[in-house]
Order: sequence, then structure tokens, then C-alpha cells
Amino acid sequence: MNCSDNVSTDAASLIACIERAFAGTQRPETSLRQFLLTDQYGMSEDISEREWVASGKDRVDSIWQEIPDAEIEEGEGLLAHMEAEEFLYYLPAYMRYAVAYQHRTSWETDVLGMTVHALSPSERNRDSRAYAIAKYAGFNAAQRQAVVQFLTFVVQVDESLSGQYALAALADYWQADTA
Repeated sequence: MNCSDNVSTDAASLIACIERAFAGTQRPETSLRQFLLTDQYGMSEDISEREWVASGKDRVDSIWQEIPDAEIEEGEGLLAHMEAEEFLYYLPAYMRYAVAYQHRTSWETDVLGMTVHALSPSERNRDSRAYAIAKYAGFNAAQRQAVVQFLTFVVQVDESLSGQYALAALADYWQADTA
């Protein structure tokens, strides 16, 4: 499947589209485990240098395709806290996971919902919207198309809130004139 073709509910084709579109994305310095530390402790708490370094040394990915499912599950809501460089690298791993496990319920894992949320710029909060859109600025045309295909897939296969949010994200940003 070419990423510009009509989307079907074929998960394998969409995953291949995501992998092609985001191939070669540069790996950021911060690991998912390090993001998890900042999420657990918050910005007001001190993370020891030892703890920070140790969580970085446990990193197993040299490319985003090597990020283990367990790390994505553990950090299901981390996309919301990332800057543009990290977001561009980690997003395809989250989208791939969400497509592969889209049949799982939200109480088992909410990677699907959290990924859709990270691709849904707020209509209510101007600062939040600007922050989200700034994260998308570095996407090339193929990556943007892969995101549109992902969101369209979610609309087609998920009748819950995630599907509704994906539809709104498409209409309000990804397929709107403002994208």
C-alpha cells in the first residue's frame, strides 16, 4: 500500500506505510525510560544523575522500529510531553503499536487513545494547540500522509472515543486547510 492510497482496515498495510514514511528518523538523546522518569517525578522533583544515566543505559533502540512493546505500554501517555524531535521519533512506534493492538480494550492499554490524543490539537486552548502544531512542523509530506492514514484507520475500526477524536483531528487539523 502506498501511503497516499485509500486506507483500508488492513493493519499490516498501514504498519508498512508508517514504517516507510518514518524510516531513517533521527534518534533523540532522551530514551522512553527517561521520559517515564520525568513523568513519574514531574518537573518539580529531582531525578538523580545516577537514575537518569541508568535509565538511558537500559535503552535498546538504535532505530524507532526496535522500541519494545513493553516500553510503549509502560509509557502510554508520554507523547504528550515530548518536544518536536522526540515526538517525530517516537510517534511511529506508538502508531505501529496502536494499529497492531487496536483490538485491545482501553483498560488493557490506552496507547491507541493516547496516540490519537497526541495528534489532536486542542480547539479550546490556543497555547496547547500551538504547542501541538509545533510538534508536527518537522513532518514531511509522507509522514503527514501516514498520520492521516492512521487517523482514518482509527475512525474506521474504533467506535469509541478514540474514533471520535480521530475524526475530529482529521476535520479540525490534518485534513483542514490549516494543516
